[in-house]
Amino acid sequence: MAPLSVPSRLNKNRPSQMSTKRAVSTLRIAPGLSAGSSSERASRDPRFDAVSKGDVNEHLWRQKYAFVFEKQREEVKEIKQTLAASKTAAKTSTTVVGRKKKRKRGGAKPLSAEEEEELKLEVSRKSNQLREYDQALERQKLKSAVRKQELAAISEGKRPFFKKARDLKEAELSEQYRQLQDKGQLDKYMAKKRKQRASKQRKALPNQRHAWGGEV
Repeated sequence: MAPLSVPSRLNKNRPSQMSTKRAVSTLRIAPGLSAGSSSERASRDPRFDAVSKGDVNEHLWRQKYAFVFEKQREEVKEIKQTLAASKTAAKTSTTVVGRKKKRKRGGAKPLSAEEEEELKLEVSRKSNQLREYDQALERQKLKSAVRKQELAAISEGKRPFFKKARDLKEAELSEQYRQLQDKGQLDKYMAKKRKQRASKQRKALPNQRHAWGGEV
């Protein structure tokens, strides 16, 4: 907003007078003052300032906050136990041959559909975070092992050779496949990948209705 012009005064000791024929805006600047630049009025939060936060060492951060993820594992385990107890309580509370089963006192009560859905979403969210954390740890272990091999080769007088990011990615995938095979989850993982690949290919194909210039 441009500052309003200050009218001339007959005497410097007299106050400034504004015309009554001009509407006064709600946001106005007092005569004799300037609005200042927008940068002077801009607020600043140091928590999200690039200068304040600096560079983040992800490896060091994971080491310091490992207890948070361990606590999260315990929470996921407790929620799964709660869901299992609710499922068991729902089965025991059903009617069998026209007679209701009596639930033991002090037993777990079945959860409502809303509560059960909320707990399932929380388990899924925390499990995904833990999976990403574990994958980051595996990548860091792989990089550390490769680094040790490189340093050992240099100490033996060999010419230093540093692996490319592509080689590290291939080694990471090989380790991931080995772990899935040990857990017996490799077939399920590969089937999921094939399904995702087929879905992308279908989306990339042209529409059949307009493929040959007419409707099918």
